[in-house]
Amino acid sequence: MDGLIFPILIASAVALMIWGLGRIIADANRGEKKKLSRRLSTEGQQQTSGIGGSGEYRPITIQLDVLGVPEALAKYAFIQSLNRKLVQAYPTTTLGRFLSIAFATGFFGLSIGYLLTGSEMLAVPVGLLGLYIPFFFLNSKRSKRQRAMAQQLPEALDFLSRILKAGHSFSTGLQMMGEELPVPLCEEFRRCYDQHSLGQPLEDALKEMSQRIDSTDFAFFVTALLIQRQTGGDLSEVLRNISGMIRGRVRLAQQVKSKTAEGRFTGYILVAFPAVMFCLCWMQNPDYCGKLLHGTGLYFLGVAFTLQMLGLWAIRKITTIRV
Repeated sequence: MDGLIFPILIASAVALMIWGLGRIIADANRGEKKKLSRRLSTEGQQQTSGIGGSGEYRPITIQLDVLGVPEALAKYAFIQSLNRKLVQAYPTTTLGRFLSIAFATGFFGLSIGYLLTGSEMLAVPVGLLGLYIPFFFLNSKRSKRQRAMAQQLPEALDFLSRILKAGHSFSTGLQMMGEELPVPLCEEFRRCYDQHSLGQPLEDALKEMSQRIDSTDFAFFVTALLIQRQTGGDLSEVLRNISGMIRGRVRLAQQVKSKTAEGRFTGYILVAFPAVMFCLCWMQNPDYCGKLLHGTGLYFLGVAFTLQMLGLWAIRKITTIRV
């Protein structure tokens, strides 16, 4: 079995290289689509410097379709959910390219783990860790973007309310929000205005924007706006009420986060404590602790690390309260 590992690794590396070349050729063949996308993304316009404005008017090329994977896989809910997260975090990256990076990091981790330990059972967790790294950065980037938009949304609604009170139309308000609001919220409103200007109904553009942002607070705004367009009323007053409600939800979420900070900090301490104690014991008695770094001790370390990660995950689930 040990003699077959090295040929398997080489064959896997060659297969990944061929797959990567195929992806590059496939991307090159989509030149006409890229040209059309650049033409529709209003490239070359300039963004006025307003609230958080920064120079150039950058095009938005968010693609909701699942690209880079076979159609049979694109029908699965997991693939669609992953593509939606990728669109929200890295709009210019296709799902096929992201999966290629994930498999490459997983294979790299598997190879490094086997070369360092010489054990297949220990190399597999390292490979899984390498496979998870792109997903970790994806979730981190998406969460950071969602938090930024949640903080910007109340001010954006107040800004739109003042625009409507000044006598401008709602379409003009969308255009001004796309020019004056800070990133990343301005990009979503600018895309919504561009879609509406190209002929898409405003209701459909707003619903699509709500799906891209995937926020409960923003869903409240879109729902209230669609109801108001059907029933009538003072839209500026509705926007002020929604802004106040969102600010209240943000304050409540911050209070919950402060109340659960002790539980999260306890989880971090419990996870770090065994590693710190191992280092201290190693400094005092290297021969005694060195037994864990050879043979059966490596398996015990792998099981202990897995249990530690499961415990940290459980603590985070307990202390995470959705408001």
